[in-house]
Amino acid sequence: MQKVTANELSEILGLTSGRISQLKKDGVITPHGRPLMYELPDAVQAYIEFVKESARGRAPEDAEAEKKKLQADADYKRAKADQEALKLAELEGRMHSAEDVESAVTALVYSVRSMLLAVPGRVAVDAARCKTAQEISALLQAEMSQVLDSLSEYEYDPEVYAQMVRERKGWIASTDEDEEPSDT
Repeated sequence: MQKVTANELSEILGLTSGRISQLKKDGVITPHGRPLMYELPDAVQAYIEFVKESARGRAPEDAEAEKKKLQADADYKRAKADQEALKLAELEGRMHSAEDVESAVTALVYSVRSMLLAVPGRVAVDAARCKTAQEISALLQAEMSQVLDSLSEYEYDPEVYAQMVRERKGWIASTDEDEEPSDT
């Protein structure tokens, strides 16, 4: 087999030496030995196959780029579908945003706080009439039991979360605007 240099191969194929280097880098043609020499029949045949594949629109780098593009498109569509599924779950009340949960828990904490802070005012007069520490303790225990009973009645209300979603999305401004205007 006849061996040629990169410059000789570029003249035979009618390409620049830079293009020969690129074809070598892309793995289309393969040099052998030192100095770099190309087996002429193998290099020409490999270049012809490359040109055929390119003409069919299936050049190796184009196929890889197309494959990456299709994968990126699929990943994007999957992410969009996941995002829409999360939005739907939120709208259906099967999932709540952290912002809404934080708001509801904060409201509950303030409710507990106000109930506890009201205890001294409610028992002060009765405590003043008590003669012993045991009576005061029993009075406070009864009052705290009422507070805890009241808290134990707290139930999850999906409509509260739905209202929060509607307000956050800007679908309604507040609960006051839900009421119909009166005809006066």
